[in-house]
Amino acid sequence: MAKGRHQVRGTTDVLALQMDALFKAAPASVLSIFGGLIALAAYWAPQTQSGLLVWFTIVCVPALAHIASAVLRHKGIPQGWGPVAWSHLVKAIYLTAGTAWGVGGAWMLTIGDDHQTLVICCLAMGAVTCTFPAIVYGAAYNLFQVPIFTLFAITLASGDIEYGQLLALASVLLCIALAIIARGMGSQLTLALRLSLENKQLAEELADHGAALERANRELIVETLTDPLTGLANRRQLMNFMRASAGRSSLLIVDIDHFKSYNDSFGHVDGDLCLVLVADALQTSIRPGRDLAARFGGEEFAIILGDLSQEQAVEVAELVRGNVQSLLTLHARKIRRMVTVSIGFAHRDDDRQKPNATLMSEADAALYEAKNSGRNRVCIGSDPVTVFGEESSRNATARG
Repeated sequence: MAKGRHQVRGTTDVLALQMDALFKAAPASVLSIFGGLIALAAYWAPQTQSGLLVWFTIVCVPALAHIASAVLRHKGIPQGWGPVAWSHLVKAIYLTAGTAWGVGGAWMLTIGDDHQTLVICCLAMGAVTCTFPAIVYGAAYNLFQVPIFTLFAITLASGDIEYGQLLALASVLLCIALAIIARGMGSQLTLALRLSLENKQLAEELADHGAALERANRELIVETLTDPLTGLANRRQLMNFMRASAGRSSLLIVDIDHFKSYNDSFGHVDGDLCLVLVADALQTSIRPGRDLAARFGGEEFAIILGDLSQEQAVEVAELVRGNVQSLLTLHARKIRRMVTVSIGFAHRDDDRQKPNATLMSEADAALYEAKNSGRNRVCIGSDPVTVFGEESSRNATARG
């Protein structure tokens, strides 16, 4: 069933392209009016002028209708018309035009002399030739050329025109030949339109697949480089960032104090919520795009600060410690008790290149010192930078 719907849609889309081609050629309908004027000039006489004017009016109607309908179709008027509706209009226009030229031409054959007969035959042939591009939609082309050649053949065969029988036979043969040619070439053009449409659809599908693949790759990169719980960078992204930060930088290893006790007391759900809130506190303490906060593993985090002096970096470390300590005040309904962190700090200057492994080792040793010297503090190597007293805690909170 789905395949059938796809085939119907494909046929409709091809018909739409055929209509586009026909209506783009609509300005050529002006040639029909010019041909009518030439016929008026060749046959104009007092006894025929009324009939000629009626015929010329009828010839102008489908020509102008074709041009007008092309303009309306370009503007999307009337709304809701599909390719099938437009194809019916096109066939009506071509049939009316072909019948007008066939009837009018046959009448002129009966009233004209040999020279006038030559003129109207040439005009009819010119009209059929000018509409040859309409073979892209063979039904319309045949509705135009068949009435002309049929009526001309009947008139030539039944009249007393010199070589009328031969000209009638030639008209019939030419009509059949053009119908065969139109069928063959029209099918090739239709195939080309269908292939063009399928190529366009294939390109759109490839573009959609490419976009989907790109989204999947971005999601995979995010999953590969991001901690799923906290949304911070993971250890891999931290290592990549450290390798790219070869100049002046500082490393902070942040560990939540007594987190195992917190997790055991309140459960893993509250423990995970605690980790998320601590991660948010770290993220809001650093500069977006210049620094990186990562979850190192478990309750341990790391922060890389780029291009800051040691004094400036220590201030950020104190800001991190204070922001975490403020979580109980800011999120009283989510944090079950006071949460603090111990921070190990290591720094690298431009003029003193230090490998990342050494930086990591120094920060890790400093964290060990911070834990052993009482927790809830920042330690630089063996020199602890601690926050004692209520006033210092309030200052740290205010900076957060």
